[in-house]
Amino acid sequence: MNKYHLPLAAALAISSMTAANAQEFTPDDEAQLQQCVETVHEIQRAGEEISMRECIGAASRVCMEAPGGDTTVGIMQCTLRENAWWDSYLNFLYQDLKANLSTEQFASLRNAQRAWITYRDAKCGFEYEYWKEGTIRTTFHSSCLLDATATRAIDLAGYLDWTSM
Repeated sequence: MNKYHLPLAAALAISSMTAANAQEFTPDDEAQLQQCVETVHEIQRAGEEISMRECIGAASRVCMEAPGGDTTVGIMQCTLRENAWWDSYLNFLYQDLKANLSTEQFASLRNAQRAWITYRDAKCGFEYEYWKEGTIRTTFHSSCLLDATATRAIDLAGYLDWTSM
């Protein structure tokens, strides 16, 4: 079983969690993202090259098509909702790695994760500061958080795949 696929029990458990950014993903967001992940795996199993990065933005794009989703505030809220899902997925993968890595490997991962959080916050903080002259700053900041968090989750999923080989 590919570790990118979130088991149903875990998906239900993280559905009720709230991310640190106070945005919650909806059941529709989760369904959209889970469908994307499953589609990517089907394509990969068929031997075609495709990256999980194709799923970044899958739920937020749909959200932005809804009434109010195309405003600056709407775009920010849509990307933060999707970010909450990727953050929950990242935490699920992190806990799975904790259970599957040696003590030394996990200590190294924990240190890397702490450094990554510092980097993500600084990088996305810069986006916010750089665009400080307008409301677009919230869009760039939330997009940065989404991309960084989803990319890191995909990285952790890759480590989990290698660990289970």
